Amino acid sequence: MNTFLHQPRLAADELFRVLSACFPQSPPTRATTPAGVEVIGVSVARDRMRDIWDEWRGQHGETGWWPHVSLMSPDDVARASFHEGVDAAALENLMAEVVCQDHDARTASVVVSSFRWSMECVGGDEEDRQGWRDDYDPDRLAPQLGPELAEPLAGVSRWGSGDRDTWGWGPRWLNFVPARGGYEVPVVLPHVIGTGNWFRYGDRILTPADDAALLRRWQEQWGAELFLAQGAYLELVVRRPPLHPRAAAQAATELLGYCADTVQDPRTAGDGMVRSTVWSLWWD
Repeated sequence: MNTFLHQPRLAADELFRVLSACFPQSPPTRATTPAGVEVIGVSVARDRMRDIWDEWRGQHGETGWWPHVSLMSPDDVARASFHEGVDAAALENLMAEVVCQDHDARTASVVVSSFRWSMECVGGDEEDRQGWRDDYDPDRLAPQLGPELAEPLAGVSRWGSGDRDTWGWGPRWLNFVPARGGYEVPVVLPHVIGTGNWFRYGDRILTPADDAALLRRWQEQWGAELFLAQGAYLELVVRRPPLHPRAAAQAATELLGYCADTVQDPRTAGDGMVRSTVWSLWWD
């Protein structure tokens, strides 16, 4: 039967067997979501998480399973309320939309929607309106940023690994789902990240298809790949962050349109996080 859902090269049973051999001290577990998506996970020490993620991310081409960090075990993921109303047929329709959409155009639509909402909020204050125009226009924003960098800034994971971690409790899980790339994780696990809760800003609603569009664009443009997905928290590992001010301004405006809770000042983000190797986003 034809399907838009990704069919991994490595069968679930085989991946489970390989993970069992690789992690004998922390045997993997597996569960199936209500829509029929298999999730296989292994508990990993926080200080080893990035290295282990890098290793398994490097094998994605051979396995077809995308690894991502979570506080939730596969059983927790399968039971989570973010699956409500998403059965196999609904997931197939959602994935069809994602596979067929123009992700660049959808990204632009999300940014324009965010800009319009911001302009409505400031009302008739022309100075504030001019400020929002500068924030959302890369050509206006770029001259306000610093010069091109010779190399990326070192990024540090805030939640997925290392010492800068606000989650001192609970184990870390490296969960695997069948996906063409990290951009499909919020699709096969609908609402797993903040925007997937269908956050509403006035008439704005962001959906898993919006998540997928922006994440796919960022992966193609700057090598930004989904590392952690957990409720209101999202982290991306960025292989080729934009170093030129015009490219950094483009990324900053898109991040502002997607997550204004994090990118409240695109100038600060454009000179800092955007040009680093880790993008940490969160929604209030």
